[in-house]
Amino acid sequence: MSTESNNGGITGPSTGTIVWGLIAIAVGLLVLLSALWDISFNVGHVLIALLIGSGIALVAGGIWSVLRNKDNSAEADDK
Repeated sequence: MSTESNNGGITGPSTGTIVWGLIAIAVGLLVLLSALWDISFNVGHVLIALLIGSGIALVAGGIWSVLRNKDNSAEADDK
């Protein structure tokens, strides 16, 4: 997977990569908390919260990407 856009500029990581990384960190922290401090979590509630949070993050990232691309194309048209 390349981080270069069609016009040769570097764009950075995708929203999906960032969201999945945050999910992995959250699951790792929950496992660590349950092991170190003997905290128990309701797995169903945790999974629902992770799914809702990741869905919101993916939709927000998609909207942000579309708005950013519109701004970049408008600036390119002005030149």
